[in-house]
Amino acid sequence: MDKFGRSSLSSVNNNRRNIKSVYAIPTNTLSYGENGYYDAENRSICNLKEPVHKSDASTKAYVDSKLKELQHVENKLDVLQRTIQIMENHITSMEERLYAVALEKIPSIEKHVNDSNNHMMELLKKSSENTKHGEI
Repeated sequence: MDKFGRSSLSSVNNNRRNIKSVYAIPTNTLSYGENGYYDAENRSICNLKEPVHKSDASTKAYVDSKLKELQHVENKLDVLQRTIQIMENHITSMEERLYAVALEKIPSIEKHVNDSNNHMMELLKKSSENTKHGEI
């Protein structure tokens, strides 16, 4: 300081440097990056709310919980798909068995129908012969 209580030029410059250094202290605000998004400059971001919009930030815990939910749904879908495959295999097996049984039974059914038709024809012949001869 000079004799009048004023600071010397060097002390004024020192004070200006001190003031500039105060402004250089990092703040809690984020700056915009070149792409128009906030740039955290490798600092942590804490106390985020759950995201609502597609551009909202989210925490690792939130993302992990959503991944866990998706894995749970995926596991249920896998079980359902395996169940459907098992049922399809059973249906195919049943269709094959029914087809085989039908092939076995059709000849015997045809024989039974033919035998019944032949028997009915014989009865009709006898009945018509009896009516011709006056018998009832």
